[in-house]
Amino acid sequence: MRPISSNIRTPTQKMAAWLVNEMKKYPVKHGKSVKNSVDLVKQLEGFKLGRGEILVSFDVTALFPSVPVNEALQSLRRHLERSRAPPNHIEAYLSVAQVCMNQNFFTFRGRVYRQTFGLSMGSKLSPLLADLFMSDFENEAQKKKLFPRIWWRYVDDIFAPVKERYLDQTLSMLNSQHSTINFTVEKEVDGRLPFLDLLISRNEDNTLKFGIYRKPTSTDRYITSDSNHFGAQKQAAFHSMAHRLFNVPMAKEEFEEEKCRIYSAAEVNGYDRSFVDKIIRKHKRKTHRHSITTLQPDTREVKRVSLPFYPKITNPIKTTLHRQGLHVVHKSENTLRDLLCNLKDKVPPDEQSGIYQVPCKDCPAVYIGQTRRKVKVRIREHRNAVVSNKNNESSVAAHTMEINHEIDWDSAKLIKSLVRLQPE
Repeated sequence: MRPISSNIRTPTQKMAAWLVNEMKKYPVKHGKSVKNSVDLVKQLEGFKLGRGEILVSFDVTALFPSVPVNEALQSLRRHLERSRAPPNHIEAYLSVAQVCMNQNFFTFRGRVYRQTFGLSMGSKLSPLLADLFMSDFENEAQKKKLFPRIWWRYVDDIFAPVKERYLDQTLSMLNSQHSTINFTVEKEVDGRLPFLDLLISRNEDNTLKFGIYRKPTSTDRYITSDSNHFGAQKQAAFHSMAHRLFNVPMAKEEFEEEKCRIYSAAEVNGYDRSFVDKIIRKHKRKTHRHSITTLQPDTREVKRVSLPFYPKITNPIKTTLHRQGLHVVHKSENTLRDLLCNLKDKVPPDEQSGIYQVPCKDCPAVYIGQTRRKVKVRIREHRNAVVSNKNNESSVAAHTMEINHEIDWDSAKLIKSLVRLQPE
């Protein structure tokens, strides 16, 4: 099992986010990683397989939980030193990273646990540390004789050509590099290998050609045309497919086949051809502009605001915020995940903070209060005040003393859980 713990609202959440933002000043330039499938295609441009070589993909089993924290932190130190970060900044960054990685606490069924090994799958800092660790791993492994001459990694998936007769030895060499890092391998079948969302094939002259890969279980179901979603959200999947269509080099026949697949997917989801035509024309113009200009795209950071989508309300707000330099993104309030399931461990009502009620057993009076602590703690304080006749410490105690009524403690309960409350 892979331990996946949520870091939302944990003490180290904002520290990890701050450190990840700081690391943008020192981008990773070493190693053999690619950003996406389009980047991989660019890296493989002009590549030709040698005699006896086959296409394979290596996969690291459970990468994040397998990376030792201390060694990942050392990789971070070496990266910062190579990037010539100020020494005092390096020590500060490492101190923050160590706190974030060693405070991996989470709750399950009322008990608190701590992940004792590996990077937390849930921390914003884990992908960066895993990438730095794997970069150092690759730099050491490439000193070995059997290391593939081409090696491109996306997170934990690696594309490489390997001589078929040495495949087992290469796999053994990789698995012997580190005690916690274990690789599996997948070989090409009939000269074709699926990798990421690409189908990489060999031509007769041993050059590579690329196509689009979809899993056999793919149904082409996306946000339907009649769904109450913002227009950009409905278009997002088709923009992604159109971007891939124009950026993955394909033969004319494969290009037209993929184009028809996009039209078919649109039809399945209730869109007409003009919907796809508009998106394809936009990407065709964009590709043409990039081919004839040397201007660099604007990389300034965009400030975003997330709002629920209610057309008559959010559209005017969006226009106003746009004038202030804020980009509005929309979120859906009703999702199948929210309606059908909750995968997180539920917190009992009396363990939460919020607004609570304490009813009287002898009359209709009900005390309504609010607390930032656990409700059961606050109700216990009211109960102690009644027993000790401290009416100045509790309105509930004052009620019992004034008219000699009894409180229905069994019916005291939380009526509204709130994340942030003002002090009592």
